[in-house]
Amino acid sequence: MSDPQAGSTKPADPLEQWRELRDTYVDIWAKASGEAVNSEAYAQASGTMLEAFLTTSSPFRDAQKKAMVSALEQCNMPSRDDYVRLADRMANMEFLLDDMDARLRQVHQLVSKAATQPAAAPKASPAAKAAAASEPAPAPEPISAPHLFATPAPERIAAPHLFAAPQPAAKTGSAAKPAARKVPAKNSKKGSK
Repeated sequence: MSDPQAGSTKPADPLEQWRELRDTYVDIWAKASGEAVNSEAYAQASGTMLEAFLTTSSPFRDAQKKAMVSALEQCNMPSRDDYVRLADRMANMEFLLDDMDARLRQVHQLVSKAATQPAAAPKASPAAKAAAASEPAPAPEPISAPHLFATPAPERIAAPHLFAAPQPAAKTGSAAKPAARKVPAKNSKKGSK
């Protein structure tokens, strides 16, 4: 009868041995290069090569930096140094604003504390006390502290819209005529000699 294994056999792949050989080759090189890179001798050799590269490329980098700065100046554009200076200034402004905010909060606390405490009455003479006793005392007015952080609403100024089309002037009947331009009369001094 028929053999059941005969139908399940795959056709032979002639490149299978090459793939296995390639995988073995890659594994061997990966192990060898890993050991070489992790050694102290490799670290020293790469350090000296990097130092030599940086030493020889330094003049070229400096020349490139100068050329870039002059090109940016000619184009009226900021350089990296300009951005660094601007960032420093912004940081200083931030610190100053934080200090001002802390001081304003202290002033606000002092003013609100003073507003909640009743004012001390000055000591009066016995005659002034007798005169004050005969008159009815006025009702004390509450002390209100202005809110330091409140800002008044800005006033709206009617300004023409920049992108609006100009509106034609309204004319009423035939009586609407353009105003006559007044030209000042010239003083002539021909006959005054």
